[in-house]
Amino acid sequence: MNLRSLVEIVNKGQFIRPILNYVVHYLESDRSDKNKNIVNYINVLKLKWDVKYDEALEIIDEEIKGLKKGGLYYLFLDQKIHILNRIKQKEGVKKVFDELKDNFDNIPVYVRGLVVETLKNIHELYYEPDENMEKIRYWSENYEQNPVDKGFILLSKARGKKNEERYEEAVCLNVEAFKILKTIPHPSGMVQALNNSSWWLKDTNKEKALAFIFPLGFYLGYYFHDDNFDVFNSLDTMFQVQKSNNDPLVYETAFIFSRLVSSLTGDKKKIIWNEFGYTIHDVRCFVLNIRNRNRNYLNTKTLRDFLRKEIGKEKIPIDSMNVSERTLKEFLSAKTKYIQPNTLRNILDVLEFEITTSTPLCIIKELKKKDIDKKFKINLEKFKNLPQERQISEFFTSYLVHYYKEEIDLEKIIKEIEDNSLIEQRCDYYTKELINSIFERNPKIDFDSLLTNVQKPKIYTNKNITFNEHPFYLGRKDVVKRFMKDLNKKNLKEFIENYVSLDTRQKKTVEKFIMNYGRYYDLKDIPKEFTPKVPKEIDPFVKKYTLKRKPSAVSFYVFEGEEREEFIKISNNF
Repeated sequence: MNLRSLVEIVNKGQFIRPILNYVVHYLESDRSDKNKNIVNYINVLKLKWDVKYDEALEIIDEEIKGLKKGGLYYLFLDQKIHILNRIKQKEGVKKVFDELKDNFDNIPVYVRGLVVETLKNIHELYYEPDENMEKIRYWSENYEQNPVDKGFILLSKARGKKNEERYEEAVCLNVEAFKILKTIPHPSGMVQALNNSSWWLKDTNKEKALAFIFPLGFYLGYYFHDDNFDVFNSLDTMFQVQKSNNDPLVYETAFIFSRLVSSLTGDKKKIIWNEFGYTIHDVRCFVLNIRNRNRNYLNTKTLRDFLRKEIGKEKIPIDSMNVSERTLKEFLSAKTKYIQPNTLRNILDVLEFEITTSTPLCIIKELKKKDIDKKFKINLEKFKNLPQERQISEFFTSYLVHYYKEEIDLEKIIKEIEDNSLIEQRCDYYTKELINSIFERNPKIDFDSLLTNVQKPKIYTNKNITFNEHPFYLGRKDVVKRFMKDLNKKNLKEFIENYVSLDTRQKKTVEKFIMNYGRYYDLKDIPKEFTPKVPKEIDPFVKKYTLKRKPSAVSFYVFEGEEREEFIKISNNF
């Protein structure tokens, strides 16, 4: 096994995990005893990405006992300092830092790029400027030529500027790093650059912080699986920044965050709860439920006070509200326990008020439903004008992208499309959302303008508020569309029928394959010997649905252990 080639792959970050899975599969089928150290190094990387730090440290400590101080030894040490930093063991971090720094000249050149990134980042976190770094020329021509090294060194320099409270300079460096890392691509680095920019600006320039939220959400949805730690970290940032800006998308961010947390199990659930417990509780107050059930809203003091204030402020005559005087008075005096959605909407229609995160949630819900209805009147006609096959393909794409799946009877909707019987009255709000989503377009992002444009505060009222598609979904949509483009349209109906027949767990497995097919569609710069081949077990599936072989193979090796066997079993029934 060529360690130099492995380092080149590892340098691309956790996005390259399926390639490493393939490498492990290859090494273990060759001579597992001979390649044990390399396999353990790959396992350490995966454990770190899965936030299983204790297990990773146990392997590292065992391995470095028996290794000579060569490339693999320093690769393990590099991972050790990363993990110790994550678990905030400051003394351990400094001890490993000193060993790497003092032995830097003895580290093989092909490993130094990874070590330099680490040392620079740790230095910015733990040391004063210029302290303990005088022996390391970290900005040599070699590192300048390597885009990953250059990108992460820029991220480290950005953190240094942030520590000096020079936020604008820090953000400029982050954007420069993002552009470089996007060419690889290195999703973890890209998201880190965007997330840090937004988080660092949120208290000094919240409007500019919000400008980074759209690309952050997009690339989060495009590149990352649901249970990735980076997803929760970035959604936390998005939620906090959107909340401080009264951004209407904060409610969908809350829904996404809440839905992903609810799907966690085992150790990962504990880790996420420990890290984001406050946010998990906070987002629950922002989650909208737009099911069609016409349930009345509880007559709370908060709602009464809000409406009383707004009605009094504008001195709106009761007869203009399309609500009886008795109904309104009984509500405002708390004689009735509930208010009907239509009654509330009639009141809101004659008022005009600013929307903030303290606006009662039931009001936001009615405004969102109104926005959905308004868009749907236009989009339903557009949808019906599409060829039937395109209707099915587009709806299935939208269905896969969103987290409303459990609310949608996919089989019923497909049948109504085929029968040409899909009408507004039969569509609940989640179905309307999916059809509206089909016609949402992904705006181009000019990163230079994010730095130069003056971001003005936006004020949303009940008259101008609109709930655009969340960038997280737009990223996922781009990914799914790549799979749908290649899927043999002659077998589209059969594919959907097979999908519908699966249980929930099996559906998630297929969805994971579809998502990763798109994510790895343009994967490049992987040595031929490390590029996965389509295994014979899924070859009939790939051929039947005319899928491209490279993204199919890479997507297959995203699966690990029992999940891989499960996908083989599922694909054989397709």
